[in-house]
Amino acid sequence: MYTNVVAPEEPATQGNFAQSIIPPRPSPAEQPVVATSSPNTVVEQNSTLARSTLAKSAALECARRFHRAQEPVEIRVVAPSTHGLLTIQVLDTNGKSLGDLGVTPGIVDLRPLVPNIENLSKAAWVQLCEDGTPIGAPIVLEPLRSPPSVRTMRAQRKGTTDEYTRIVGWGDRLLNPDDQEVVAASAQWIASEPIVLSGFRTELDVDAIVQTDAGPIRIAFAPDAAPATVRNFVTLADQGFYNNTIFHRIVPMNREGQPFVIQGGDPTGTGDGGPGWNLALEPSDLQHDIGVVGMARGDDPNSAGSQFYISLSREGTARLDGQYCTFGYVVSGRDALNKITQANIADATTGRPSDAPKIQEVIIVAAPPRVLGENRRNQRIRSDTLKVIDTTTSPQSR
Repeated sequence: MYTNVVAPEEPATQGNFAQSIIPPRPSPAEQPVVATSSPNTVVEQNSTLARSTLAKSAALECARRFHRAQEPVEIRVVAPSTHGLLTIQVLDTNGKSLGDLGVTPGIVDLRPLVPNIENLSKAAWVQLCEDGTPIGAPIVLEPLRSPPSVRTMRAQRKGTTDEYTRIVGWGDRLLNPDDQEVVAASAQWIASEPIVLSGFRTELDVDAIVQTDAGPIRIAFAPDAAPATVRNFVTLADQGFYNNTIFHRIVPMNREGQPFVIQGGDPTGTGDGGPGWNLALEPSDLQHDIGVVGMARGDDPNSAGSQFYISLSREGTARLDGQYCTFGYVVSGRDALNKITQANIADATTGRPSDAPKIQEVIIVAAPPRVLGENRRNQRIRSDTLKVIDTTTSPQSR
C-alpha cells in the first residue's frame, strides 16, 4: 500500500497526530533519589536537582509546553553561579533576528522580546548566548495554528490512464495560479475556515540519529515547515517504533535515470504497515532535494503515518513538491546513504531489496546551537557528496 506512495507515477502507501517533542530520556543513574513522602516536595526537589545538573553550563529550559493566546510565553534560563553576559535571540529559518534581550537566570517572557508575536506564522528558534557565543540547544517557538484545508482534483498519471488525487491548493491559495482548470474548479470550493492562533508551544530543538547497519544518518528537522509531522516522527522514534525495521524500498534511479528515494519506517517491512493512525498533510515549503526527508502516503493526502523517505536528487523528486510533506533533511551520513542505495534489488518494480538495509535504532538528541545569520538548511548534504549507482533494470528505474 505504501510501497509505491512516494511517486505519483506508482501507487505507494502510508497520518492527524500531535504530541510534544520528547527530549532524550535520562539514564537511571541520573534520576534523583529523594528521602521524603511528600509529593510536592519530591516534585520541587527533582526540579531543583535537574536544573542544578544542567547549570554546569548555561542553558534554556521549557518552563511550560503550552502557552495560550494572550498569556505569557515563558522559558527558563539556567546558569551556574558564575557566568558571562547572557542574552537570548529569537531567530527565523534564515537566521534573521526577530528580537534579542539581555537576561539573567530565571523565568523569561518572550512576548516583549518578539514584536507582533501574534503575527508569527511559522516556528522560530530561541537561542541562548553567553558573551555573544551561542550555547546549548535552542528552544523551538511554535505558533499553534491549524493548517489550511487541502484542495485536490483527480488527475491522470503521466503516460498512463491511471488516476490519482492531485493536490492543487491550500485553503484559498492555489499551487499553480496559471492552471486554468484548477482556477475554474476553485470557483466551486467552499470558503476556508479562518485560521486562528490558539497560542504557542515551546519545545527543545532536537535532531534524529538513524543508526543503520550501513552507518549513522543524522537528520535535522524543519518544525517551521511541518511542526505536527516533526512531532509525529520524534514521538515514534523516542518510543522505539523504528527500531529493528528496514528500508523496504530502494529506487536509486527513476524512469528518467534520475536518483529517486530510499524508503523505510514500516514495522511490517512490507510497505503496507503504519503506526495505527493517519497524519494530516501539512503545506511544507521545504523543497525536495538530495537528503530531504518526507512522509510516504497513499492516494488519500491525509494517509501518512510512520513511513518516510529520503530524497536522492532534486531532479528525480522535484515533482513531489506540494504533493508530499517534507519535514527534515540529512546533515551527515553520506557514506551510509551511498551504501544503502547500492543494495541489490530483488523486485525492481517495487524497489524491494533482496537483503534490506536495517534501521537498528533512531535516537533523539539535542540539536546544536542556532547561529545568527545562518540557515541550518544550508548544512544539508549536497549532490556532489552522494554517488548513486543504478542497481536495477526495471521500468521503475528507467
